Amino acid sequence: MKKFWNQTVEFKALIISSSLTILGFLGTLFLFWFNHYEIPLAVLLGGLIVSLSWLILYLSKRSDKARIKLDIFAIYLRLGLVALLTALFAFLQYRFNIVTVSPIFLVVSYLSISLLTLLAFIGKDNNVR
Repeated sequence: MKKFWNQTVEFKALIISSSLTILGFLGTLFLFWFNHYEIPLAVLLGGLIVSLSWLILYLSKRSDKARIKLDIFAIYLRLGLVALLTALFAFLQYRFNIVTVSPIFLVVSYLSISLLTLLAFIGKDNNVR
């Protein structure tokens, strides 16, 4: 466990957000049997956005060059992607009655996974690199 906490912040956040995404998806998987497939898919999509953004940040930190512009772009891309997908799925749901992903649960799962990933670092900030 010490080896995990000695890794970079981006790597730890990538592993934690990926794990939370998988656990959240598995925890809501039973809703497929009740024909509420839009909730597990929203959890999966929200977690995938968070995990992919941490993967981009992790890969940019592995190189020796400082890529601050790429980091800022990845953060804003994540927020813009969530806003765009939420608007798209809300439009499809209310205009055409096509329910594939719940826009409310997309935002809730995105925020939950992001906040739980950040909460994992409380008390562990003494070795943050």
